Amino acid sequence: MEYAPVNQSIEVVIPVHDPARPVARGIASVMDQRPALALRGVDLHVTVVLHNLAADSLSQLGFPADFPAATDGVTYLAHNDGVPSPAGPRNYALGRSSATYLSFLDSDDYLEPGSLLAWWQVAEKRTAAAVIAPLRTPAGSILAAPRIRPSKPRVLHPLRDGLAYRSVPYGLLRRESLLALGFGYTEGILTGEDIEPTLRLWFRSGAICYPFGAPAYHQTDDSGPGRVTSSIRPLRQEFAWLEHLLDTDWLQRASTSERRAIMHKVLRVHGVGALLRRADAPDSPDRSPLWDPEESAYWRGIADRTVALAGGSIPGISRRDSALVVAAGSAGELGQLRAAVADYRRSGRTGELLTPRLQDSLCRDSTLRHYLSERLRAITGVFTAPPAAQPAAS
Repeated sequence: MEYAPVNQSIEVVIPVHDPARPVARGIASVMDQRPALALRGVDLHVTVVLHNLAADSLSQLGFPADFPAATDGVTYLAHNDGVPSPAGPRNYALGRSSATYLSFLDSDDYLEPGSLLAWWQVAEKRTAAAVIAPLRTPAGSILAAPRIRPSKPRVLHPLRDGLAYRSVPYGLLRRESLLALGFGYTEGILTGEDIEPTLRLWFRSGAICYPFGAPAYHQTDDSGPGRVTSSIRPLRQEFAWLEHLLDTDWLQRASTSERRAIMHKVLRVHGVGALLRRADAPDSPDRSPLWDPEESAYWRGIADRTVALAGGSIPGISRRDSALVVAAGSAGELGQLRAAVADYRRSGRTGELLTPRLQDSLCRDSTLRHYLSERLRAITGVFTAPPAAQPAAS
């Protein structure tokens, strides 16, 4: 088999902070794709960033004896910053990279066979700054996000294709576009480190594409009980990323339509989601209160700032979301929050589909408009992908 001369490269970055994660599977899922890319002159390699792990060898860190050693295609870097967030190791690898493209892979996930070649072909054809990966959930379905138009556009539009609804930059990222943008994961926070830079990438870089029908990035439930994002922290900690986002110059200078679309998604997904998690979680005297007057006051303030950045209103928000956002700001204790959530869940299809002002119910970001488009997306096959496949060497 003859390989083409190398003229491009792809670097897949895998930060790992726990040797118990199935990192070898992720590495194998990348390395198995090397020959197909080499035929096209693309060098593929993996950089594993050992995050806050200190020892002289992989075996001393607790990795099994058959764990992949450093080879021609696999490099290990150590990065110790003492912060339990993947932002530091990702930025460290990005700063050292000389690859044409980068792809970030979580240590418990893997790439489906043929994915990188398919994404690369789209990136090259469209000179894309980024190719958004089809994302297979642990349940096995392809995530229907972002809200891509049923017409399957070759280049996505930040507003028409609802790019705010994809909060993580899984896929293939052109390094020179990242550098021009000043892209970097938000450091110093425990969760949400990817949200602001991802939004800036979608809204402020070059062409963004989706590889219709391509193999997927495969998420799993193999992270174990220690995953940082699984616990409930005080709102001020959980929304540190949002405080950062609200203060960014590029968003404050964005058009009203852009700010409104982003803030709608923030309130609908992250905000309402945080309220539902707290109402559903069992209270415990061994941890901070799930809800109290301080939490309610913080929620009221952050919700007001979010709406203000949207120009003072979010027309597409549903009646039930709007009512819960307001009610949580008046709920001084957990029982009141739970009552507000119960009302939210009893609101029925009218509360879910219609907006506070009836004439806004068919605006671009409304739930009703989304559901109508979702039926058309199913017909045109926007989120179709090959059947789920395990990496060959897993």
